[in-house]
Amino acid sequence: MSWLLDRIARACGMLVTLLYGLEPYMDATEESSFLQDMLMVNSLHALIKLHERLRRFGVQKPAPIQVHAEQLAREVMKELHTLEARPEIAELMHVLSKPHVRDLLSVHDAVAQKEYEPKLPSLAAEDHEDEEDSVRIIQLMKSKEPLGATVKRDESTGAIVVARIMRGGAADRSGLIHEGDELREVNGVPMEDKSPEEIIPILAQSDGAVTFKVIPGTKDELEADDTEVFVRALFDYHPKEDPAIPCKDAGLEFGRGDVLQIVSRKNDTWWQARRICDANLRAGLIPSRQLQERRVALQRPEVLFQMSRVLKMKNAGKLTL
Repeated sequence: MSWLLDRIARACGMLVTLLYGLEPYMDATEESSFLQDMLMVNSLHALIKLHERLRRFGVQKPAPIQVHAEQLAREVMKELHTLEARPEIAELMHVLSKPHVRDLLSVHDAVAQKEYEPKLPSLAAEDHEDEEDSVRIIQLMKSKEPLGATVKRDESTGAIVVARIMRGGAADRSGLIHEGDELREVNGVPMEDKSPEEIIPILAQSDGAVTFKVIPGTKDELEADDTEVFVRALFDYHPKEDPAIPCKDAGLEFGRGDVLQIVSRKNDTWWQARRICDANLRAGLIPSRQLQERRVALQRPEVLFQMSRVLKMKNAGKLTL
């Protein structure tokens, strides 16, 4: 390896010498000086070394020694707890318990198990010819995190469609599933007679890859989100206690004073946001400004008094709604 890098360095030096020799015959001295400086800069040599190492790595195709390093570390920690306390054991347990070490092992396992790339296989041969131009088969590699999408039943067609894609989630990162897409099958199970609640167990039982047969939505449903903004929360929010939220598991809990990054305002009622201080980049649902203002207005004493007065009139038969 060292001899090859030496040859590369000598080749760059020869090019610089050649430029020096040709300089009297060149009209553009600035371009010659630029090439000389570029060939002698240390970053170029470092880039060449990196390229050569990556090329050799690709040719060798090394196989991972361990694909469950995170689980192995947990087993080691459990075993260390049963041993007699010693400084070496305490130091090892301290290292293995650090968050960045656990994250490193988790990323290692994801790369070793090739869980980092979605697959888009071709349509099966038995599919109908009239569906080849409209139906797509999408395969996503399932990991520990949720897919980051919600579904609903279209009131006009009765079909199961993707209602919302959570920014930063697995579905969003894949770029293969979009809001408005119709779900025809999930892991070979037809969706015609399924309710949105029945789809959750199907996804939970999936191990490894999740295969979707979808019909893409219209262009109007695939328009890009508006610009991202940052806001400071003026109230506490607990999605588990909000009966109006479409999906409690998709909600984002935050407290008064938290800085939120609003990543999607496409929906008038529910926005998508993430906490700035949170290491998790997956967005969650929060009430929109319009929804929160309506809620605050309904909690004012004069509004509550008017509502109670309307209810009394209705009960007395003086008002028809």
